[in-house]
Amino acid sequence: MGEILKPSEYRVLGVCQNQCRGLRKGNIVDIKNTAEAVEIVLNELERLTGVEIYSALIGFSGRDIYSTVNHAAVTARGPDFEITEEDKERVLQAACDVSLPSDKTLVQTIIRQYVVDGYEDIKEPAGMAGSRLEAFVTLVVAATAVVQNIQRCTAQINLKIDRLVYNPLLAAESVLLPLEKEMGVVLIDIGAGTTEISFFAKGNLFHASVIPLGDEYFSKDLSLVLRTSWEEANRLKELYGMAEPGLAGDDEELIELRNTQGKEKKQVTRKMITEIIHARLVEMIELIYVELQRYGIIDNIPSGIVLTGGGAGLRGIVELLEENLDIPVRLGKPENIRGISEEYNKPHYANVLGGLQYISDSFDEKQLEIRGVPKIWDNITFWVKDLFR
Repeated sequence: MGEILKPSEYRVLGVCQNQCRGLRKGNIVDIKNTAEAVEIVLNELERLTGVEIYSALIGFSGRDIYSTVNHAAVTARGPDFEITEEDKERVLQAACDVSLPSDKTLVQTIIRQYVVDGYEDIKEPAGMAGSRLEAFVTLVVAATAVVQNIQRCTAQINLKIDRLVYNPLLAAESVLLPLEKEMGVVLIDIGAGTTEISFFAKGNLFHASVIPLGDEYFSKDLSLVLRTSWEEANRLKELYGMAEPGLAGDDEELIELRNTQGKEKKQVTRKMITEIIHARLVEMIELIYVELQRYGIIDNIPSGIVLTGGGAGLRGIVELLEENLDIPVRLGKPENIRGISEEYNKPHYANVLGGLQYISDSFDEKQLEIRGVPKIWDNITFWVKDLFR
């Protein structure tokens, strides 16, 4: 939860988290369980801050999400060849007019650039002189059922959705530098059930895709191979897991674990744990490479790769990605967010903290202006608190 003080400046009021068993590969598979998990977090935030929660910015993902690029052009209708806000609206509507299957929904439009009479990279065309206005956009498409299930989940706990935003756009706010987004950078967000791959250039999202492998698969493989519970496998991964067997060296230290019945005890080496994780990680890197090839950017990523998300905390993963892809890689922490404690300056908080930056950046200065009414600021502050409830 955060409070906007002025555009691009806000205060973090509280951060909470809770385990959710209602999600698989980024999609809701149990609405009741997911709604209850969210409600627990919201109740805890209310207790910490004393602010009632009515609505929220919702970040989303899922294995069926993809991006497509479209382009449209219109003739300016303004007087004296001036491009108007109406012209902008018309060209964007035309750019978003794409044919989608009935089970797909357009959830987000990212403007890549405007072109006025052949002049490219225009950020704001309204008020400019010109006769022809073009718009190039990236459209984020999701499965209709995914969006509907998010809506049904929040409806169960009477939580209003203020905005629905694709997760990498949130993470980008907290971990990517403006220069990186301008020159060209790939953001890889390793979540629990999916990994999101996004390419940013000229300040905007150009390509996006999701592969159905995430951090929980490391734990799942450990559970199956070592015949232990998922909880025990997750503990082993967090305490002893590494990205590459070479990091474990000749360490034959025996680690005790329980089997799935929780009775018999057995022992494994750190190297064995690492070898199991490494096999799945190599598969993930191969899929990432395929996506970068599909984007046509594998040999042209000036700012390299930024790795974030819960899976980015695995020891040695940055070095393994760098070695296999032959591209510079750095760990993406939410360092763009000012005023947060060190315990939250970790990759798995990139999305939620980026959400504060995202909404703050898009908040219009005019919405915060006081025009002769002393109580307006109080009302706006209250509304902004609501926005993050």
